[in-house]
Amino acid sequence: MRRKFILFLLLLVLIFSLKPVVVEERQPFLLPSYNLEEKEEVILLQNNPTAYKEKNTSFESIHFSNDKFSDELGFRPFPWGKEIFEGDLSFYCDRDLARTGNWSFQIISEDSTAVGAIAVPGFERKPLVEPEELYYLSFWINYDFKKGEGIRLSQQFFIKGDFWYPTYATYGPFITGSSNGKWEKVGLLVKAPPGAIRGDPVLIMAGKGKVNVDDAYFGRVKIK
Repeated sequence: MRRKFILFLLLLVLIFSLKPVVVEERQPFLLPSYNLEEKEEVILLQNNPTAYKEKNTSFESIHFSNDKFSDELGFRPFPWGKEIFEGDLSFYCDRDLARTGNWSFQIISEDSTAVGAIAVPGFERKPLVEPEELYYLSFWINYDFKKGEGIRLSQQFFIKGDFWYPTYATYGPFITGSSNGKWEKVGLLVKAPPGAIRGDPVLIMAGKGKVNVDDAYFGRVKIK
């Protein structure tokens, strides 16, 4: 009887040792940002943060969409929109504070565990990219961050077969504190991985605070 029990335990160990490792489907492979050499210079090419015909990079064109990507009043600077991943955040098309024109896109959170983002929802509207090429992502932000991880950029890449979730992503450093009412530019230089077909420029806020976002840029660059 004892021998049968030991054999049964060994069989269980063998079965579980052969069980495949499950990888969270929402977790992309992380890519490092591109580091410039001391004498290298970035030359910006065309600003192309979306495949949609109207780029709306300074969020001046406001649409009443009243969908899940719209702000608290049903408006969004289409094709840009909100995305809430966790907790409670509020988004607004803000006419009280702008760097260019009359509008910016705002995130407000009273929840230190909340996570949300400004992005271009919809796979078909995300920008086309070329594998192995360098791209630059930037936004201008005016912020007052209170508690939590912070504000940061994320550049994601989709390969053939991806639709809902990207295979690759690069993250910038977290930004906390306050810009003291001034606009600051944050940027991220990345190299598209092999097989990349679409990019996904994103600004994330994780925690409690407020940030206004304006003048989005995403496009291929050359190094001189």
